[in-house]
Amino acid sequence: MRYLALIPKCDASLKTLSLMLGSMVIALAIIVLFFDRTVAQFTEWAVNVLGLPFLMLLTVLVFVSLLSVVKIFEANKIRDNNFRDGQRRKWFQAGQQTCNGIATLALTFTLLGISLGIGQLSDSSLSPSNINEVIAGLTDHFSLAFMTSVIGLPLSAFLRTVLIVANASSLATVERKCKNSTRRLIANHSNA
Repeated sequence: MRYLALIPKCDASLKTLSLMLGSMVIALAIIVLFFDRTVAQFTEWAVNVLGLPFLMLLTVLVFVSLLSVVKIFEANKIRDNNFRDGQRRKWFQAGQQTCNGIATLALTFTLLGISLGIGQLSDSSLSPSNINEVIAGLTDHFSLAFMTSVIGLPLSAFLRTVLIVANASSLATVERKCKNSTRRLIANHSNA
């Protein structure tokens, strides 16, 4: 029975988890449909090319970004204007920083992949007999480098757009609710 009391406290996290898992299922269905790969093949490719550390960090950052969107919408339920605006601003800033973190993660792993490729090239001696092995190793590291940017940067831009639209939608909803009210809609702050 004590565990049931925790559900309202975890409500936003559960909504975010549902949103994230649902989006992943839809994305995997699209990949299976259009790229003629099974889920297992795609997962194996993602772990081999992108690496488990990148995928785990990306998952955490995407979760926090989506949690920010959910929290922005949940702030509409708050009746006190100043507190509501403070919560909205806090989660909007957290989401913006998370989107920046996704872009930073993508670029960091890009530089890591390039560095590993150059390091492997400098450590190996080139000869006609081993040139294919050296090129294969370079290709592995450079695919890590460029695929992290190809996935991370557009994902960051997409989540930032979702966050900005969610914030604007939240403000519009509150504005409609308070249209006939004489109370101030938004606390006076320098940046929204």
